[in-house]
Amino acid sequence: MSTAETLIPYHPAVNPVEYENLAIILLVIGFCMMSYFFIYQITYNKRNRSLSKEVIIGVFSSIFLALGTFFLFLALGFYL
Repeated sequence: MSTAETLIPYHPAVNPVEYENLAIILLVIGFCMMSYFFIYQITYNKRNRSLSKEVIIGVFSSIFLALGTFFLFLALGFYL
């Protein structure tokens, strides 16, 4: 019995057909959160802003944009 016969095929957690949909959804969410962050920065005074709110919005926005870019690269064929 050779090792090729005992190997189990790899199945990715995300179906490659769904890369485009995931990229679009994650990028739209990221851009919406980024625009909310910019509007929040422009409309509130320095005294009325909350640092914790800014950090939370910034972190989640960057996570969504990074994952959206990652899946966009995968959908375009740039396998990272």
